[in-house]
Amino acid sequence: MKRFSFVSVVTSFWFALVSVSVMADNDRNVVGNVSLLQGKVELVRRGEIVTLKEDTLLEEGDRLTTGKGGIRIRLRDNTRITLAKNTQFEIDRYRYSAEEKEAEARFKLVSGAFRAVTGAIGHLPEPSFEVETSVATMGIRGTDFWGGFIFSGDLDVAMFTGKGVYVRNADGIQEIRLPGEGVTVVSGQSPSEVKQWPQWKLQQAIDATKLSP
Repeated sequence: MKRFSFVSVVTSFWFALVSVSVMADNDRNVVGNVSLLQGKVELVRRGEIVTLKEDTLLEEGDRLTTGKGGIRIRLRDNTRITLAKNTQFEIDRYRYSAEEKEAEARFKLVSGAFRAVTGAIGHLPEPSFEVETSVATMGIRGTDFWGGFIFSGDLDVAMFTGKGVYVRNADGIQEIRLPGEGVTVVSGQSPSEVKQWPQWKLQQAIDATKLSP
């Protein structure tokens, strides 16, 4: 019980700090911060390279490139996104209002892989949380999911837990509904049929986006 109370206090304190930062810099639209950083990760903001460190505030429009490093970001609703090595990821748009129960989060995965565990945004009645790639767009309904190009060069998407993940492009759409299921998207084709991933593939996806605490 004491541990739970401590975590709650720390979480509340962090949200308070971010809220103050947002109010002080509304024009920047701060979306969250860096919660874990390993190795060299590049942040490009409005055409300029920004030096990254843990707790660096992140903004709409930021582009992260991990190279040989890795990074975990935490958004204002406590969504956590972990980027694997050799990943380029962009924060296109992020809006979240607990009072109005509205949210819109849009990102772009250019290369590499990511894992996202949604926070409060995933508990809203109609969350809008999408990750766009060159071959398809992934969206969630409140979940822990993974997407990346690390297996064959095609886009793979899997769900670990949650309500579901949809994967769509101009050629079709598929819904992942059960933990451990995934799809593959080849450029110019509709997403594949949903299948249960073998344990080795699930583990490899987990390991690719696993950072030490």
